Amino acid sequence: MPTAFIPFTMHATVQEGHKRSFRTDIERLTAGHRGWAPLDVVKSTNTKAFFRGAIPQSEHTVTDASLARYLEDRLVADNDIHLDLSVTIER
Repeated sequence: MPTAFIPFTMHATVQEGHKRSFRTDIERLTAGHRGWAPLDVVKSTNTKAFFRGAIPQSEHTVTDASLARYLEDRLVADNDIHLDLSVTIER
């Protein structure tokens, strides 16, 4: 049975204390293959970035807040990337 993918948009802002690594984090976010959430940069500055992506439907895609928490946790665990995320699931 095929897996349903949920499209979303994500706004990322730099966390205090991580300003120097923000541009590198953005590059690392989009350069690597992430089967769990491939991302495309739509727009970015030195402190903010806007992405589009898709993620397999799961308990994490029930609300915007639950998806934001899931993505923040994955980014820190997988790549030590520290960003404040705001996510909107496209319904």
